[in-house]
Amino acid sequence: MDRFDAPGESLIASIGDPRLRAVGEYWHRKSAGRRMPRRADLDPVDIPKLLPHVMLIEVHAGGRYRYRLIGTENVREHGFDATGRYLDEVLPGPEYKRHVLGLYDECVRQGRSVYSESLFYSSAGHKPQRHTKVLFMPLSDDGQTVNLVFVAQVTSSTRRRTGRSFTFRSDGASATST
Repeated sequence: MDRFDAPGESLIASIGDPRLRAVGEYWHRKSAGRRMPRRADLDPVDIPKLLPHVMLIEVHAGGRYRYRLIGTENVREHGFDATGRYLDEVLPGPEYKRHVLGLYDECVRQGRSVYSESLFYSSAGHKPQRHTKVLFMPLSDDGQTVNLVFVAQVTSSTRRRTGRSFTFRSDGASATST
């Protein structure tokens, strides 16, 4: 898994999926020179075609996260609506749960956006089944403490192997790779 920090605009521009790139550009514009935007800065009227792919996740004490809003495409892909439930209650499997919660933790702790691509394999034959791309973007009412995570997620069938995960600082820090 590759990770690097880069200025927000350059990483957003490098995201291949146009829906995720559009959400990332929207988040960046709404930051208006600040480290991250507030929830009040986001208006669903601005991004109607992207709404099926977005989620709002509440940040709670003790490192817990709760679904406040889940777009219809994400509900369809996962087969149920988890609105109002905690992520640690609905994410399947310990390894996947640890991975996803770690991405949220990084976004919240660092106050930076995180981009991740994951490939899911079928249980029979170990063949790639779907490719998920997710952009986690922090929101803060006070400009310092992340209280919500604005998430955009798209999923497609794939036969191509990938496992990249990228991060970028919303404050434009220099690029690093690990």
